Amino acid sequence: MADDRKADLNPTAASTLAALADTTTVLLKGVVLPVPALPSEPEVESAAGSHPAAGAALGPSGAVERTAIGEPIYDRAARDDIQGNIIPGFNKDHQQFLFLRFGTAESARRWCGGIAPSLASMHEVLSFRREFRAQRLALGVREPGMRASWVSVAFSHRGISTLAGRRQADEFGEQSFRQGLAERSTFLGDPSDPAHPGHRDNWVVGGPGTEADALVIAAADRPADLDATVAEIRRTATDHGMELLFEQRGQTLPGNLQGHEHFGFKDGISQPGIRGAQSALPGDELTPRYLAETDPRAQLFAKPGQPLIWPGQVLLGEPRQDPLDPAVASPAATNFPDWARRGSYLVCRRLRQDVVAFWDFAATLAAELDTSPVRAAAILVGRWPSGAPLSRCPDRDDAVLAGDEFANNHFLFDDATRGAVLVPITGYPGDSHTAADQDILGRVCPPAAHIRKMNPRDGATDFGSPADTLMRLMLRRGIPFGEPLAGVPDPSPELLAAERGLLFAAYAATIEDQFEFVTRRWANSAVQPNVGGHDPIIGQRERRDGRSRTIDLPTAAGGARTHRLDREWVVPTGGGYFFAPPISAVAGVLAGIER
Repeated sequence: MADDRKADLNPTAASTLAALADTTTVLLKGVVLPVPALPSEPEVESAAGSHPAAGAALGPSGAVERTAIGEPIYDRAARDDIQGNIIPGFNKDHQQFLFLRFGTAESARRWCGGIAPSLASMHEVLSFRREFRAQRLALGVREPGMRASWVSVAFSHRGISTLAGRRQADEFGEQSFRQGLAERSTFLGDPSDPAHPGHRDNWVVGGPGTEADALVIAAADRPADLDATVAEIRRTATDHGMELLFEQRGQTLPGNLQGHEHFGFKDGISQPGIRGAQSALPGDELTPRYLAETDPRAQLFAKPGQPLIWPGQVLLGEPRQDPLDPAVASPAATNFPDWARRGSYLVCRRLRQDVVAFWDFAATLAAELDTSPVRAAAILVGRWPSGAPLSRCPDRDDAVLAGDEFANNHFLFDDATRGAVLVPITGYPGDSHTAADQDILGRVCPPAAHIRKMNPRDGATDFGSPADTLMRLMLRRGIPFGEPLAGVPDPSPELLAAERGLLFAAYAATIEDQFEFVTRRWANSAVQPNVGGHDPIIGQRERRDGRSRTIDLPTAAGGARTHRLDREWVVPTGGGYFFAPPISAVAGVLAGIER
């Protein structure tokens, strides 16, 4: 098999893959972010210790406090109760996913009570990441030297049934969650043929008979710190009669490819900002705001290209997006147990990536388009390997644009992109990069490009206006696994044959209307959200005539040509649907303690 894989890698693809080691990003340096003058806040006991009610800050009348523009305020008790991998996210270079099966219900409840104090909260992670980001921009380095180790936990429907009873588990309104990922697999477009490696029967975890009750995610800045944290998780699980079904180490790629996925592209650039604040003071928002009040988009975006979404799109029981007006909130959902408020559904997919097949196709496509393999691959993704958007630099990668976090996500697809007006940011030279022009026909970034399929931005879709697209966004927390091929010259047959991919993880308030919607209705469709082909990266097509897909790419003559994709570059190999409860629920109801 290894020798066959080496033969598959044609010389052009091999040289291109090796050259990815030279991908550069020019980071901002000497930038000092505006810091609000914040009041001192009294220390309170953590949620794991005191189990506070998971509520927003209350004013004297008992009404929920909100900012001047109506966003909810999350006081210290609330921030100590929300798991930190949901908001703002761990974003660590080294992580371990542990899939666990419970023993007895009583021992599982005791385990919950034991792990609750170790769960990282929103407050803890938010405080760390604020300081980390400030130092990174000031010093112009990726790693300013800070370190921490964090843990999060989530439970399947089966796991919650064991801990809290079937009636409580069935109060979750998501049918997808109650059924589980394995049962929904073919509904998502996964292979229906049991002989296919992506069929659920062949998954390493999460398939029939291997569904996990709990998923623990441990994260750290240093491998040794992660090893110590994981060893303790394994020990306590064993002590409580639990079975470790499967575990997977995830880590960022080395060198210049730090933060990239295995095909070689920078990942995680386009994340929505969460509305809400820690206090009513300007500048104390959960997601920092950098658009000046004079910018007409200041109520819609946190920084150029980062749309704001209401917290109810991620946290149960919080204000949600309005389908017509993104600046106002819709009422919170109520289809869940009371103790689950401020928790979030977690979708986990272990996705194997065929790096050889991807770059082999890119090399072949490049010859057809009379361009370079890197540009052909960028057309499929919608960004260059550095992360610079194709919409702003159609002809070549731009390392400076890629490293400018106030510009690298500032673009539209249909309309021309207007410049943003920022608040004063010391040391920031401004966005002088070429603006994205209107591209409604997809001449620059094709409609089937991965980033355009997953987030049409300003484009109308099969479901209506761009405001509807905001209802589909999720908070992605994935990380690569396996040894990289990108950037490796002359890889050995063993390295070529080794398994690698992405531990996809995403938090959302509804699995069906967010994750499953964009997967089934957009990625797997050749005509939605707009006509132009399937998502070439993650799209799947299950038909009687096979699983091949198509993409339409512009021609020099002004038309479009349909290209057929016979090989799948991403194959599902495991995962599950889980729910990440508030920390007080892990220490309380799920530990067998009524609160």
